[in-house]
Amino acid sequence: MEGGYWMIRTIRSGKVIEKSQFYVGRRKPRQERRKGASSAKKLDANLRDAVKRLARTINCNWSHGDLLLTLTYDEENIGKVGEDFDAAEREGGRWWKRMRRELKARGVKLRGVWMTSNTDPETGELVRLHHHAVISTEGIEIERGEHGEILGARIGERTLADIWGNGTADVKPLREQDDYTAIAAYFVAQARRDRPDAKKWHASRGLKQPVIESEKIVARARELHTPPGATVLEIGKYEEGSGSHYVRYIRKPRPPKVGGHKERVIDADGTEVRRE
Repeated sequence: MEGGYWMIRTIRSGKVIEKSQFYVGRRKPRQERRKGASSAKKLDANLRDAVKRLARTINCNWSHGDLLLTLTYDEENIGKVGEDFDAAEREGGRWWKRMRRELKARGVKLRGVWMTSNTDPETGELVRLHHHAVISTEGIEIERGEHGEILGARIGERTLADIWGNGTADVKPLREQDDYTAIAAYFVAQARRDRPDAKKWHASRGLKQPVIESEKIVARARELHTPPGATVLEIGKYEEGSGSHYVRYIRKPRPPKVGGHKERVIDADGTEVRRE
């Protein structure tokens, strides 16, 4: 594409950095640099990419040791929802309220995301309704086995399966990694497909949001590159026609500062001496 301007946007979610380049038109927009939190919905007004939005939310708020839940219906309780997705959404919402109430009684706020699924992530075929969630461990007691595996989880005297109340509650820890895009993709791939514009997941209020580190206007599109020493997570295909490009990475950690610490020292005569 010849002529016009492109935006290069840098977004930080936890330790993950995303750079995207996209065409913004023939008239140069007002240059603007924004820092601080911004809602994921506004952040992605142009991208509209559900996996990226969910991955950013998870990367900002949860890490190794937090919990990945899968809630399923047993034969006794599947009749509550049958194959009715909306009924399962309501049942999931009631479970979320019970979790929030149990934690609130112990002075803890529930922090998490949850979704209802009826789709096989690989084949796209309809499967038995179930739910997935990522939640913080605060306020939850974890029972572990000899090798660190989770044997059970409870809030006070009630197990998570008991609070769910409709069948099994499989509990696994999030793996030790900085980018949870794979989990976001797994969730979104299982979302309902008969309503593509419907809300795919539900999230607690007050979660940390991605940060727009910079927005730069350029008059010429080029392939984006990651900084030296960065851990590259994804490099999309550069679209020569539109100039669109996307990269995702983790910056190289900065080495700790050596020296330069100012120490307050008092001489024997009471005079303050500053030393480097």
